[in-house]
Amino acid sequence: MQVHWLELGPNDTGVLTASPKLLELPEKATVEQALHAIGFSAERISSLLNERAVAVYGLYATPGMLLHPGDRIEILDSLCFDPMESRRRRARHKVLTKRQKELARYERRSRKQSKTTT
Repeated sequence: MQVHWLELGPNDTGVLTASPKLLELPEKATVEQALHAIGFSAERISSLLNERAVAVYGLYATPGMLLHPGDRIEILDSLCFDPMESRRRRARHKVLTKRQKELARYERRSRKQSKTTT
């Protein structure tokens, strides 16, 4: 059975820069067996799987997960930030921006009123 695999490094910025490589595996092969076939050491495989740095079509893989023909194994780089914290920061910024626009509108309105009264 043929599966594809690719490795995204920190310099790739999450963008696929090279086409996935083909890997020939026996039927009912697991993710762990595929990583061995790629040539990773046992220590690296266990660290990748513990850090949740291996996925099959974007879904985190477990060591015993069975692969199907045509699956794509993705070896991901470690996250440099917490996605939830990033989302919170964007939401906070959006609220601040909205509040700033409201204040600016209020200031413009009050400046117009002060000009008409003088």
